[in-house]
Amino acid sequence: MSLNLIILRRLSYTRLLDFSYHILLATIILEKERKKIRENKHLREIFHGPVVIGGVGGSGTRVVAEIMKELGYYIGPLNKANDNLEFAKLFGSPEWFKKNHRNNKQVIFKRLINFEESMLTSLETNHSNSIGWGWKNPVTHIYIEFLAKYFKKIKYVLVIRNGLEMAYSSNQNQFYKWGDLYNIKPGTKADPKSSLQYWFAANEKAIRLGQELFNHNFLVINFNDLCMNPEKEIRSLISFLELDQSKYNIDQLAKLIHPPHSLGRHKKRDLSSFTEGEFDLIRKLGFTI
Repeated sequence: MSLNLIILRRLSYTRLLDFSYHILLATIILEKERKKIRENKHLREIFHGPVVIGGVGGSGTRVVAEIMKELGYYIGPLNKANDNLEFAKLFGSPEWFKKNHRNNKQVIFKRLINFEESMLTSLETNHSNSIGWGWKNPVTHIYIEFLAKYFKKIKYVLVIRNGLEMAYSSNQNQFYKWGDLYNIKPGTKADPKSSLQYWFAANEKAIRLGQELFNHNFLVINFNDLCMNPEKEIRSLISFLELDQSKYNIDQLAKLIHPPHSLGRHKKRDLSSFTEGEFDLIRKLGFTI
């Protein structure tokens, strides 16, 4: 077993002890490993914190993940939507999360340990030329509090799209699976008004927690703005990641952005069923009607 993996497993173990409140023992062991990392440049790079991408399903996280790949990040084994398959396997069950997120948080942290070890093993073994690592999965925004506690260094990117466009999206899987966490229960068929409520509740909470827990390491990308002015938004992302912009071809990266036909789809709909209060929810998150 390589030194990197030994250290990773020891770090993971001490984190688990820390979460179990055996703080003193964890601190002693962890400091020994931190000293080894400080003395080894390669290890410092390997253990640099991840960049995580999330958002309500259908917000445009896929293309942001594509940009991350082009920038040189390793984001794991992926499906066609650029979702990290390992994260989906470990954390994609709403029933499992709802069962454990209040009174059995240890099992969530244990899975984060397993996930991190899997990602860093693959990074070190097969993707050592990457400039960093991270992953994309829309529901990561539901795990923000756990991610903030587990990772000492982390950057989080929340992708958000106009709520009226989202209300009429055919992609309502996240709403149906996770909506009751926000006290919103979907009916038997798609309901734009309920979908809008979920869009606001999920994004408002993610933004509030992200700003509180991640501070300057939290970025909101407006997908509509990304489609209309990709160069500006890509530069903002590169700056957020603390990368040297002169090393990247912004025009080439902008070609990854293909505005979908669904952009502005709500303009073809009768919006009379929405109240002024519901329109205010959209405005609160920075969008126009």
